[in-house]
Amino acid sequence: MDKSKHLHGWLFSVVLFNILLVGWLFFVENSEELLRLWVIYTALISFFYFVLSFSAGSLYSFSPNSVTTFIRQDRRYIGLSFALGHTFHLAAIASFYIVMQERPSIVQVVGGGLGYLTIYVMAVTSNDWAVKKLGFKRWKQIHWFGANYIAIIFMNSYLSTLVIGQFKLTSVLLGCIIVLCFVLKVANFFRSKNS
Repeated sequence: MDKSKHLHGWLFSVVLFNILLVGWLFFVENSEELLRLWVIYTALISFFYFVLSFSAGSLYSFSPNSVTTFIRQDRRYIGLSFALGHTFHLAAIASFYIVMQERPSIVQVVGGGLGYLTIYVMAVTSNDWAVKKLGFKRWKQIHWFGANYIAIIFMNSYLSTLVIGQFKLTSVLLGCIIVLCFVLKVANFFRSKNS
């Protein structure tokens, strides 16, 4: 299977999940609840792709097998699929604020805006031409910053419920997945240094 088929397969899966989501949401009668669920579940869809891409190298390092090899080889395409998935999430967020006639906080605009900027910078530079033009070191720094910043946003979004005293099991579990990804990355860093 050539590279373009791998990319198209990942992107198609994102579109399919979002079509299925919209189909399911069609049966939600309360428009406010529909919009809230659309925001929540588009974030979950893109979260899945982000975690795969973010942890690909660490997973392979600790457990090299056919599955982790496949994920590692397709990390670029999984990352691009995350960018597409999070664009659906952006559409859901914008729809929510427009329909509900609410305004996001300045923290959401600045923090989330920087998050989307990093997502799109990484998406645009996810090709061999960009690596050559930027130089591998600078390219790696951009993607390192972007991936870690987005991971911190996800972690903050899901674990902040604990800070405000609202325990939500799903949110805590998702936040812990990101924490585990960080732990794996740090452990992999020290492991590679020692070896």
